[in-house]
Amino acid sequence: MSDRTDALLTDGLAQGYAGIKKPENVQRASFTGKENSYISPEGGHYHDEWFAIDNGGGQELATEGDEQGTRLYGGGVIPVEELQKLGLTTMDVIHRLITSVKELKEKTRLHEPCSLELPDGWNYNYEILKKSEEVPLTIGYESITFNGREVFAHGHILSPVK
Repeated sequence: MSDRTDALLTDGLAQGYAGIKKPENVQRASFTGKENSYISPEGGHYHDEWFAIDNGGGQELATEGDEQGTRLYGGGVIPVEELQKLGLTTMDVIHRLITSVKELKEKTRLHEPCSLELPDGWNYNYEILKKSEEVPLTIGYESITFNGREVFAHGHILSPVK
């Protein structure tokens, strides 16, 4: 991965999933999902497709000049019945995810750990499970807790595309 593709992944996510751009429907094999695309002022291309309601996964692709990178992710929210016991909905959790991604920007979902304490018992955490400069590869784990209980988790895999 390069600084340029990392920046494009951050900007694309901010414009798309965590932004105001409305996702489009996408069909891949028998799966119906959502997609967002973004073109940076420098001409870089970002594309994100995800296949999830409460749980699932997706892939982001970034091309900046002759450099390409990808971020894959999967996971989601605990079962609705468990959320209800906590007085929460899936959208409560997703709102905290979007808030965290917007606030942390380039600090999260990349190659370094970070965390954010949110009001009312919410916490966001991103940790690095494995990082290899030789391969190159970064594996991260993103979670959101509510009053100490994990209510959301995503695994992330980042790699250049060569």
